[in-house]
Amino acid sequence: MRSISRIGILCAAPLLWALLMGASAAQIFERGVVRITQEGREAVLPVEIANTPEARAQGLMGRERLGANAGMLFVYEDDARRFFWMKNTLIPLSLAFIDKRGEVLEIIHLQPHRPGTRIPSYRSRNKVRRVLEVNQGWFLRNGFGLGARVFLE
Repeated sequence: MRSISRIGILCAAPLLWALLMGASAAQIFERGVVRITQEGREAVLPVEIANTPEARAQGLMGRERLGANAGMLFVYEDDARRFFWMKNTLIPLSLAFIDKRGEVLEIIHLQPHRPGTRIPSYRSRNKVRRVLEVNQGWFLRNGFGLGARVFLE
């Protein structure tokens, strides 16, 4: 009986994670936690990790919600200027562009795309290695800005 309950828990864990993150069971990414620090403040966020071309292309498209204290971390192998758009993205987002040392160099705010209008694209001003997407305004509400440090744990 004990092994059945462990198997049940192991099978249910990915679905529970997906529900907490606001994702459907079919859109499960690798999972992790990021720690954000700045001037004595610290926050820990569960994140979905988009570290393959397919996962990065999918991103948060089609999602109706993102957990209040959750995010998606886009991870790249190299430093480059990154392009993002809001195609099929229903959630207002804030994006932090992060360099290879973990420093936030830029934060931008994106609105959902309205059907029938041109889909705007956004490009980082600097070469970055990672991008953290959270609900719009999360950084401001939690006291984080340029210079904050973001670490994947």
